[in-house]
Amino acid sequence: LLKAKVCPKGEFKVVLDPELTGVFIHEAVGHASEADLILQNDSVFKDKLNEVVGSDYVTVIDNPLIKDSFGYYKYDSEGVKAKETTIIEKGVLKGYLHTRETAGRLDMEVTGNARAQGLNRPLVRMSNTYIKPGDWDFEELLEDTKNGIFLKGSRGGQVDTGKGLFQFNAVEAFLIENGELTTHLRDAGLSGEIMNILHNIDGVTNDFKLSVGYCGKNGQSVPVGDGGGCVRTKTIIC
Repeated sequence: LLKAKVCPKGEFKVVLDPELTGVFIHEAVGHASEADLILQNDSVFKDKLNEVVGSDYVTVIDNPLIKDSFGYYKYDSEGVKAKETTIIEKGVLKGYLHTRETAGRLDMEVTGNARAQGLNRPLVRMSNTYIKPGDWDFEELLEDTKNGIFLKGSRGGQVDTGKGLFQFNAVEAFLIENGELTTHLRDAGLSGEIMNILHNIDGVTNDFKLSVGYCGKNGQSVPVGDGGGCVRTKTIIC
């Protein structure tokens, strides 16, 4: 990175690696689908069930039943049996994540996403949240991209779920020129509107990977997984 060039700024075709894809899906999509935020009018997904919020390539799932995963559990903290929940299916918003309370208040089906740290009050939380892998091989996606920027790794960021805005920082990046990775880049970040980046996704690779971490909310921390394949979209590099 010491010899890497400063990343150019502006709107580009970008390819996110599985780690950065997972961070985006967790922070920007997963949190926006938590039903307590819906009830607090703090989600861009409020009143958008069964509406198109992304391209056909976007299917986002929360699944606590992936064995040996960091977000695995059989029953949530309210005793509800864990199950796979489809948040977005082929670009259409299909559901929110619920506790018993939020499901009751919104007259929806409970999803088994009540989680608590220790003896704290259960909150709506994710488990393993990811974008469903696609059919592209990584090299094929690069070749088809022609020119753009490949963003790798995550150095954190921030999301405003109510306004639908995000900003994330990559660990490193590479120029994509004529379908190949070339110049090593540093100081790369991406920003924009959640809905725009979801609508602009036009390719997902088949090299699925789940990353592990701890998600903090209201002073509680729980183990989660997030990921997917590499994702190609268009957004602002900042």
